[in-house]
Amino acid sequence: HGFTFQMLSSSKRQITPYHTDTVLMGPREVVRFAFVADNPGRWMFHCHILEHQERGMMGHILVV
Repeated sequence: HGFTFQMLSSSKRQITPYHTDTVLMGPREVVRFAFVADNPGRWMFHCHILEHQERGMMGHILVV
């Protein structure tokens, strides 16, 4: 929440770089993305499946 980013690559599929604010990932997929951290604060990232959030697929980044 709070940022858009550019998708760069995936461990599971071919990616043509694109800008977005959400990415759908498969099991054990690793993605690389880039964003400009220009909005100070604590920003959450998470899976939209509540059971996954309960198991730790949620966190935050701190932009200072």
